[in-house]
Amino acid sequence: MKPALIAVLSVLSLAACQRKAEGPPPPPPIGGPPPAPPKPLPPPASYIGRWAATAELCAKGAWVFETDKVSTAGEVGCQFGSVSPTPTGYQTAASCTAEGPPQPKTFTLTMLGGTPPSMTVTGGPWGAPVTLHLCAG
Repeated sequence: MKPALIAVLSVLSLAACQRKAEGPPPPPPIGGPPPAPPKPLPPPASYIGRWAATAELCAKGAWVFETDKVSTAGEVGCQFGSVSPTPTGYQTAASCTAEGPPQPKTFTLTMLGGTPPSMTVTGGPWGAPVTLHLCAG
């Protein structure tokens, strides 16, 4: 073959290879469609934050609620085993320590709204319902 013909055939074969690479995407793997994208995380629970019976107690007497636990200035601490939303707040099953070994406790957080937001804690290691207000900052 002539060198010019060889050069033309080489260029055409390279062009054909590049066109194949630009084709449609490969089909999904055998066994089903590709996995769905991850679901977005739910918004943070409305009980998370620092809560106190009065604005003055926010500085040194606040209850600190996190996603999975609560601690109070009165040395009560609860580790949540489960938190279930209810129409008015949350139902919590927890292991609580209050001046003794951990005990299983169940309590309810009733969200009351308002400015600042407030909630009532009923049950658990506390003798009577306790109404708390969300601390600023």
